[in-house]
Amino acid sequence: MKALTNNAVEVVILEGILYKIRESLNYVKPSEGAVAKYILKNPETTVTMSVKQLADASFASPSAVMRYCQTLGYKGFKDFKLKLSGDLTVIDLHNLEQETLTPEDPVNKMMAVITNTNIQSLYSSLQLIQKDQFEAAFRYLINAQKIDFYGIGASLLIAFDAVQKFMRINKACTAYSDFHMQKVSAVNLNEEDVAVAISYSGETQEVINCVKIAQSKGAKVIAITKYANSPLSNLADAVLYVAAQEDEFRSAAMSSRIASLNVIDMLYTACAYENYDKSLEYLNETYDIIRRSNKEENERD
Repeated sequence: MKALTNNAVEVVILEGILYKIRESLNYVKPSEGAVAKYILKNPETTVTMSVKQLADASFASPSAVMRYCQTLGYKGFKDFKLKLSGDLTVIDLHNLEQETLTPEDPVNKMMAVITNTNIQSLYSSLQLIQKDQFEAAFRYLINAQKIDFYGIGASLLIAFDAVQKFMRINKACTAYSDFHMQKVSAVNLNEEDVAVAISYSGETQEVINCVKIAQSKGAKVIAITKYANSPLSNLADAVLYVAAQEDEFRSAAMSSRIASLNVIDMLYTACAYENYDKSLEYLNETYDIIRRSNKEENERD
């Protein structure tokens, strides 16, 4: 697959800055949190303000504003405003705040809210995924002799989906439902192999344990997780962030699952197109085998 170009991934290389700000509320200091909350409510005003003006408006200090920008990974307030302004030119701000559901809501509203939430999760994830991280991840997969997928609970369903896809283009891969078997598989990896760890929280201990074993054997690790400074994101060689809007019913098993499945689809497609002719040959072979097998079973019945 050719290197990604700016034209091809214009949306991908956006900062996803408002999502980053919203997620940062989970870990920044209270003084920086006050700055974050003001920006979330007034993003368009923020890009016209000075450091002192933002500090006064958010009841924080200028140093807190500067620290917050650096916490998010920007050189300073000027750099932060530049990136925020760029995102605001293409993002529909009304979509960032999701509607909530109540027990009295009609079914048609429920259908619309869940669908819109999933769509927004996909779009926000597209903004968060960094071009260099994605390219590194799919290169690891292309060159891998074996791929292990690790996940617990809903993340395990994503791992199973990944195996089903990558096996059809002749990539040797595994995903075990038994955590002990995940560890056994990790022990048998080497420097030619890749482990893909799926955990929205980035803190699932069983997954982290497998990752540490895989890395001790020389394998590269790809993480699919939320935007945060988590144990998993700190361990991984390539990190692909996913976004989700969760509430008491929309847990990580819902919109973040959709976003993670989409990441798997992107990685699979990138790998398939890298070796297009061979991938098509493998896909046709598996399709023909399954079709013939089904036909034979129907004839026996």
